[in-house]
Amino acid sequence: MGAQVSIGDFAVMTSLSRKALRHYHDIGILQPTHIDSRTGYRFYDTSQVDHAHIIRRFRSLGMSIPDIKALLSTDDAAARTEIIATHLEQMEVQLQQTRDTVGALRELLSPVHTPTVVAVRHEPALAVWSIGATLEVSELDGWFAATLSTLRNAVATVGGATSAIVPGGLYDRALFVESRGEATLFVPAPESATPPEGIRAEVLPRAEFAVLTHSGGHEGIDRSYGALGVYVNEHLISGPGPIREHYVGGTPSDPTSITATEIYWPIFSTTPPPD
Repeated sequence: MGAQVSIGDFAVMTSLSRKALRHYHDIGILQPTHIDSRTGYRFYDTSQVDHAHIIRRFRSLGMSIPDIKALLSTDDAAARTEIIATHLEQMEVQLQQTRDTVGALRELLSPVHTPTVVAVRHEPALAVWSIGATLEVSELDGWFAATLSTLRNAVATVGGATSAIVPGGLYDRALFVESRGEATLFVPAPESATPPEGIRAEVLPRAEFAVLTHSGGHEGIDRSYGALGVYVNEHLISGPGPIREHYVGGTPSDPTSITATEIYWPIFSTTPPPD
């Protein structure tokens, strides 16, 4: 034990305000060594200074109160290391997200205007195997990866060439407008094969689209959607129906390693389809 000090002196020694010290007392991570029964004044011991500095440092780094409690309540070095390492990983993820956000903001402030390359395509009817679901937008990424793997595996089970597969997706307008709607992933149907249980066989009807190729997967795809939508509404006639995407570059072992996403925006036909 060291010397007993008032809450005021302890606040100066630890850079923790009186309010913070009272809060940490209330939640049980930094208890005063003595409370005067008559005045209610809190007193601390000088031996608690390092303890207080640890709390302040970790709070400034965004560590949660439960994690700080766990860190301070264990003498197990391995457990301490795991708690700190987990928090560092979370900070690295947050840092990358911040960098991505800063980069996107800089791009918006100083946009690089490149020509929008849009092709008009007449897509013939296409027999596919598909899986659909009604989803919130926040659920899309997890569903996308799992469903893409399921479809590729289904093709593999009937001896199909999975390396040549170019999967696609159909996205109801409600997903964009209401943040909830129907999403469907599909792959070209293998010839003379019956789809496994849980996968439906259907035929996508012939349609005309304006198509823009976005580099990569869905990262930053909002800018490509914006560019394609502007082009369609300024030069063509936007049609009804879901937005369609095709995914180039995935592999059987890593189906989400997409190198390009082709965005298909439905348009009203302006020319007769080729024979």
